[in-house]
Amino acid sequence: METIKVENLSKSFDGFKVLDDISFSVESNEILIIGRSGMGKSVLIKTIVRLIEPDRGKVYVNGTEVTSLNEKELEEFWKDIGFLFQSGALFDSLTVEENILFVLENVRGITGEKAKKIVNDSLEMVGLPGIGKKTPAELSGGMRKRVALARTISTHPKILFLDEPTTGLDPITTDYVISSVINLKNYLNIPIVVVTHDIDVMKKIGGIVIMIENQKIVFFDTLDKMLSEGNEFTKQFLERSTEGPIKIF
Repeated sequence: METIKVENLSKSFDGFKVLDDISFSVESNEILIIGRSGMGKSVLIKTIVRLIEPDRGKVYVNGTEVTSLNEKELEEFWKDIGFLFQSGALFDSLTVEENILFVLENVRGITGEKAKKIVNDSLEMVGLPGIGKKTPAELSGGMRKRVALARTISTHPKILFLDEPTTGLDPITTDYVISSVINLKNYLNIPIVVVTHDIDVMKKIGGIVIMIENQKIVFFDTLDKMLSEGNEFTKQFLERSTEGPIKIF
């Protein structure tokens, strides 16, 4: 069964086409989505899980046709999806513990001591034990990202989507975050889909690479194949990436 299957997916905003008749099918547990700024990488993964509605096309995730789900079915589907946004999207007015409890209570209906144990376990898995009473404002950018990751995996999702998980982080913090991601993926034994422009991140995660350029897929193969051969698009991407961070759409 395919991890993700996309058929003729298209999406436009105010007449500007971002995704144009995209199709692919992948069974890998590690999927990397790359491309230049403004090419629609974040739009693609948000459309795959229907955080954004497609204009046309079909999407299947772990065998479920996401695009045909009604509102109630979609809410149930989202319970099995872990999605880490670029910003982390923590509630500033809540403590770290309250941030994770909020998701546990509203997504899984877990409360009380059981929920608090899951909070502690989740924070420990990302290397941040004992910070539950702190607020996001008291944490560094890397710590906030790892708290957001802990919150994401606290519900034990069946697939993880990470949108630029290391944007704005220094190299050492990036290593902490990616190590946490890899450890969690292996521990939970679930597929992971990562949008990234960071070559080091790509090398550590590996798997299948999907590159988007001009609303189309211009490369679809393994990371090893991309690094050893690739094509004109991947070579240009790699050259730009070695020059420093690029703005992400």
